[in-house]
Amino acid sequence: MPTMDIHRLLARFNLLSNTYMRDEIEAAMQLQEEITPYLLDIIETVAANPLVYALEGHNGHVYAAALLAHFQEPAAHLPLIRAFSITEEQLVELWGDTTTETLPTMLYRTCNGSMAAIKDLIVNRDVDQYVRCAAMEALSYIVASDPSKRDEAVLFLQGQFTGEEADRESYFWGNLAATLCDIHPGESMEIIRKAYAENIVPTSFIDLESVEEANARDKEATMESLQVWANSRMPSDIHGYISWYSEFQKEEYSQPTPPASTGKNSSAGKKKKSGANKKNSGKKKRK
Repeated sequence: MPTMDIHRLLARFNLLSNTYMRDEIEAAMQLQEEITPYLLDIIETVAANPLVYALEGHNGHVYAAALLAHFQEPAAHLPLIRAFSITEEQLVELWGDTTTETLPTMLYRTCNGSMAAIKDLIVNRDVDQYVRCAAMEALSYIVASDPSKRDEAVLFLQGQFTGEEADRESYFWGNLAATLCDIHPGESMEIIRKAYAENIVPTSFIDLESVEEANARDKEATMESLQVWANSRMPSDIHGYISWYSEFQKEEYSQPTPPASTGKNSSAGKKKKSGANKKNSGKKKRK
């Protein structure tokens, strides 16, 4: 496809429309090599000027992020992180529920197996708490795909319980404990129990009893459940990244139903999602 046709395709993505552009997505899929630099430029523009991008009413970033994640493009990893490391107001305006629904998958699919930038995102207090929680989820996906990296993830997460990593009312702490449950708390139990004793982890988010139950599970079974859950969060095709958005909720593009049985159906898993649900119920959903 000539460059001019690529520009027309990108212009279509940029329209604020209630119609999901399935045909355009299919066309972009055939142009992965040619269109990727343009998609990266879009994400970089959002990262550099989120306020201007929002005020001008663009929509191309939604399609760009989905395509880059589906392409598993490593060059998109840091730009995506920067594009989500914006103020809460801008985050809601530009990305809506993407932060809690698909950002973990986007981070995982573009990380090329590396935890480095994801760990940096988790420890960054200047980043929105839900983005940090999404990064924890992405970290668990890496462990699910490569169990040999579990020890590295556990050691890192154990170090985040000093009480200084986030405000005490933040969902950061509950997600931190729940993520350790997802990869099996085991050797982290002493640290986790101490965090509860010091009231760092709110019991309203995930209680210690749920953590103890997760610890009582066989580690191998926990890892198998995590792998099932992580696989369920990977869209089967490109359309799974986008077509569920509220503005695209037409009969033929309904949001996929989560699997009936995964590791996240444990008490810990249910608690882990509660923070995100509170956020979404209190914010206007743009996407």
